Amino acid sequence: MAHEDFPPLAALFQVVFDQKVGYTIAWKRSLSDADLGGIEYKCLPSGLHSVESDLVYFIQGQRHVGISAFAQEEADSQHRNARFCAIGALVPSAHGKLGRCWLHAAALKQLARQLVGNSDDKTALESYWKKFQETNEQGAEHDRHGSRKDGIRNTRWSESQHGLKLDAEGVADHPALYMPALLDCFGPLIFPLCRASLLRKRILMLGSPPVQRNCSMVYIASILSSLTRAACEVLPADTEPLARTDSLFSVGIADMPLLSETSSRAGWIATTTDDILGEKQQLWDVLVELTPRERGSEERWPRLRTSDGRVIQATQRDLRRYRLLRGELRRMREARTRFRDSVEQDRQQSGDDDQTPLVRSATLLKDSEGNQELRGNEDEVVEPVSWAALAYNGFMWWASAGEEDVSAMEESEADRELLSDLPDVQSVMEDSSSRAANGEHDEAEEELIDSQEVATVLTAFFHRITGLIVGTLADIVAEADDETEVGIEEDVIDISAEDVKKMGLDIWSERDREFVEEAVRLYFGRGAKVQGGERLRICGVKVC
Repeated sequence: MAHEDFPPLAALFQVVFDQKVGYTIAWKRSLSDADLGGIEYKCLPSGLHSVESDLVYFIQGQRHVGISAFAQEEADSQHRNARFCAIGALVPSAHGKLGRCWLHAAALKQLARQLVGNSDDKTALESYWKKFQETNEQGAEHDRHGSRKDGIRNTRWSESQHGLKLDAEGVADHPALYMPALLDCFGPLIFPLCRASLLRKRILMLGSPPVQRNCSMVYIASILSSLTRAACEVLPADTEPLARTDSLFSVGIADMPLLSETSSRAGWIATTTDDILGEKQQLWDVLVELTPRERGSEERWPRLRTSDGRVIQATQRDLRRYRLLRGELRRMREARTRFRDSVEQDRQQSGDDDQTPLVRSATLLKDSEGNQELRGNEDEVVEPVSWAALAYNGFMWWASAGEEDVSAMEESEADRELLSDLPDVQSVMEDSSSRAANGEHDEAEEELIDSQEVATVLTAFFHRITGLIVGTLADIVAEADDETEVGIEEDVIDISAEDVKKMGLDIWSERDREFVEEAVRLYFGRGAKVQGGERLRICGVKVC
């Protein structure tokens, strides 16, 4: 990758543990506008000693984002049996949500490994600083972009578009690479998580290291819940700050004043390893407890709850959508593998060949249609089917003489439509095909392609869901205003169960109805009431 592709450094520093004074900055170089106050605590979150290496993203003031590479090695008892250090850097926030600081990750990790056992030699640090330090011209360009808030506003469109292009170099540390892991971790809970972020709640993810994984989940959740330009165009002009939630990445106890003072309409998403922040309900609206997998135990789902103690679950429609999404991703992976098999076979000599595989790998990868079960404990993360839904579905089955529910078919078709016509996925497939034809595929390349596919599909899928919700609500508000006298707004806008269904939400879920009403207040400044859904009427008679 070319030198100019890397974001310039506003600061470079080394943090170590001194037995007399604790965490301390052992070496630093910085520009005059770079604030290094408290940086040593941001570089070394609680619990980091439990891993051999890690990568931490954080926000430092209004102008910079930070990245820190941590490494440790065994030592004698004089050093408490471990010696560690962190090599960190600050980059201007005007270069993007993370300032593309992840491009420096590989070099910082190498420096950390090199210096953890030889902290006296600063030659490599000096060399890296001289190579990438921000010049006066770059600083002037940063000033033209303005503060971090202005930088976010200028880049929110480019970062939130469907095709999150993953560069071949440095891809191992790109946050979008964790999209497959996010989908596996949250399962159907990814839908209520994104809805909470769409309402611009203050969301705190509480989990143990590795911190890089948790910070990447913050980044991805922010991307998935951002508004596209088309969605913003149908909203009132004063809602521009709501286009995307703020990502604070890693926070700790020292950031409690910042969290308590933050009153942005856009809300925020952050992650922490400090349990005490999870006990401070006044700091957050939604707490996401990321449960680590213990050796020999089953994997557990994250736990989402509100500050008033209510547990957040996925709806039945979320579950159906999740299975549809996983099925589409599996189909794409099989198609790519099948094509690669055919290319490899064409390269071989015609006729019988002992080297030709009898069973194609695409066949081995293919799952049966019925193998779409979750990993277990579904009742913990998905709302049970309501009595009203059971009664309605039973009545419709009886009334249709056992034929397939037309409403369910329409719902499934609408969800599939959200996954259609993804041009960026096609470009990934074409690139994969050309590389396969040249015999250039390896395991790392395959992982890159798979991650880019998942990133593209997930981003497009959730942006289309968001566009559908915002567009439908905008039409409802406009129609309600058209039906009233000029200059007079309706106090409370009625939203039908059919409107809720059109938005891709669950008409039987109380939390989805609350979501719709709150979204109208947030984005349109109007009151709303969802009609129906919670009560079933057949021929005008309330059944349940």
